[in-house]
Amino acid sequence: MKKKQLLSLATAVALSSVPFGAQAANFSDSRIEVIVKASTSQYWATVFDGARAAAKALGIKIDTLGAPAETDVAQEVTITENAIAKHPTAIVIAATNAVALAAPIEKATAAGIPVIMIDSSAQTDKYVTFLATNNVTGGEKAADEIASCVKARTGKAAGTVAYLTALAGAQSLNDRDKGFVEQLKKYPDMKIVDHRVGNNDASKALADSEDILTKNPDIVGIFADNELEGDGAGTAVNEKGKASKVCLVSFDTSSQELNFLRSGVTDGLIVQDPYMMGYAGVWYALEAAHGVALPKYVDSGVHVVTKANIDSSAMAGLLDPSKYKLTPFLGM
Repeated sequence: MKKKQLLSLATAVALSSVPFGAQAANFSDSRIEVIVKASTSQYWATVFDGARAAAKALGIKIDTLGAPAETDVAQEVTITENAIAKHPTAIVIAATNAVALAAPIEKATAAGIPVIMIDSSAQTDKYVTFLATNNVTGGEKAADEIASCVKARTGKAAGTVAYLTALAGAQSLNDRDKGFVEQLKKYPDMKIVDHRVGNNDASKALADSEDILTKNPDIVGIFADNELEGDGAGTAVNEKGKASKVCLVSFDTSSQELNFLRSGVTDGLIVQDPYMMGYAGVWYALEAAHGVALPKYVDSGVHVVTKANIDSSAMAGLLDPSKYKLTPFLGM
């Protein structure tokens, strides 16, 4: 059997572990705390959509929790501490800060509460499974897409580029930026001339992008490493009339980012699978609480969406959770 078939079998066994002929197992007393980086973000709303769908399918209860903004690391620590105090069946968490969330995750594990990490990791190995995008790969794809866009427009992958980081200290963003910077080295005629940190604020991303465009009038590419940075960068490129000159690639799929892609302001979106992170995070959490051995890491996939494939069936569920179609195996 392939690994994914074995995991599917393990799931079936664990979630129906009753004598043959008896009623199906009842998990209605189970409660899972789902903690994300920000309760107000469209991306995290999609994670919650997936988590709620899994809870409904499994017949369990979940709490969906998160600080108002990804910059509020202390608030996520407090939320996690409060969740541990309730001693839930399991915790699903996306860490805003790799260092700050390590101790609470270790505390939960020590208390016998299985922890499933999603999206962003913490500096600890005291968890069951980490379900996430390979963010290094995502950053690499962003570099390749910018290079491809520039070559298509000018005949050569050459010129200056900049990149925008949403938040310092978030491991997922560190990995995206690392992948982007290292992959861009494969294009010797492309050089990074600026890098800004936007504190996960679209208005600051707008101001940063406007400043970059003003100081570097010949710049050919910008990479924005999350949706708020993408919103701000797209607005700047659009307002300055630079859409035909600057190849903009950003992470995620906010409504504004999708509009920019359709109108040609943005050239590519690096798309994750937040619905599946929420869905599989809850599913794995219940499995872990019932003794199933799970892989330490599950890659939830990363894709490049362009104007050419935005309306394809392959991208439908990734761009609109209402069109998401589950497959027999969750994860890759």
